[in-house]
Amino acid sequence: MTRRQRLWRTGALFMGIAIAVGAFAACGDDGDSGGSGTAGGEAAEVTLRLGYNTTQQHPKGQAVDFFAQRVAEHSGGRIEIDTIPVYDGGDVPLLEDVRAGVVDMAAVSTAVWDTQGVSAFEALQAPFLITNYELEREVIESRIGDEMLEAVGEIGLVGLALQEGGLRQPLGENTPLVTPADFDGLKIRSVESNVLATGLRALGADPTPIPLPDVYNALRDGTVGGMEANLGLIQGQGYYEVADYVTGNVTLWPFPAALVMNEDAFNQLSDEDQQAIIDAGEEVPNFVFTEIFGQPSALADTLCEEGLRFAEATEADREALEASGQAAIEELSKDAQTARFIERIQALKEKKGLTGSPSPDVPASCRA
Repeated sequence: MTRRQRLWRTGALFMGIAIAVGAFAACGDDGDSGGSGTAGGEAAEVTLRLGYNTTQQHPKGQAVDFFAQRVAEHSGGRIEIDTIPVYDGGDVPLLEDVRAGVVDMAAVSTAVWDTQGVSAFEALQAPFLITNYELEREVIESRIGDEMLEAVGEIGLVGLALQEGGLRQPLGENTPLVTPADFDGLKIRSVESNVLATGLRALGADPTPIPLPDVYNALRDGTVGGMEANLGLIQGQGYYEVADYVTGNVTLWPFPAALVMNEDAFNQLSDEDQQAIIDAGEEVPNFVFTEIFGQPSALADTLCEEGLRFAEATEADREALEASGQAAIEELSKDAQTARFIERIQALKEKKGLTGSPSPDVPASCRA
């Protein structure tokens, strides 16, 4: 199904949305209650269940709540989205459940879609290809993002939006991870994902899949020597208590999710209600990049106060890491579709000059 292209830029669009954007500083991936969105308190005619694997405070949860509210408003209150945070089992079971119709909708990490035979999203997380939100927004809001979402139709789903969850950086348990030598042979926690495992192996690491609830203990007892994580995950899960160093100026890849709906459930809706859902989905990227990642954040300062130290890779170190990552690019490019997306993203990156990687500005006392 082809989504219509429409970008909503009016600030008034976000008024009245019950989402605390400032809560990003406390975002994590464990524990919270669900919620729903209706307009004006009217009784909904249709209730749809939407699962995701983070808390409501996490950027993914904020985006889901925004989407639910906008669906309610676009439908005049006819549709209510019953959101299910911290979905039992994580992203892979969630993806299987939305395919089976156990839940009607889901926001599923793009890293795990290869488990269901969908490779369309892998270019998004090719190492060092997308290293800033500006480029990611260009990609997601372009025809590239549309084509990626259309691929979910192959497995009985309707693609509604791509939403970012936070750029991922290397987190070291007891040593900074700034050079290829630092990664060599190191066990690095990974989600169950071919694309991320390929990237970590290219850096010389040993990707070790560990369920999120077990990661804290794995870092604490040395089962793994690090992980790829964003600052919100580090703060929200308390990883600063069991890991010492984050490499502030190295972005490995983004961590987006695909917001999708079971095709059978979608087809049961009226044309008007289908359009309400499509319209709400089209507004999600602008909300995420403007209202979450486009706002100042005190998260780095908070982590500094909590004891985390920010390592800095030299320019030569970063070039060496990126050179190592090319092995993953070559491996992922064996899939013809992924190769085409990588080429198009690289061309867009060069055309727009969006090659930088954001680095938190922290006091000298927080530097490794």
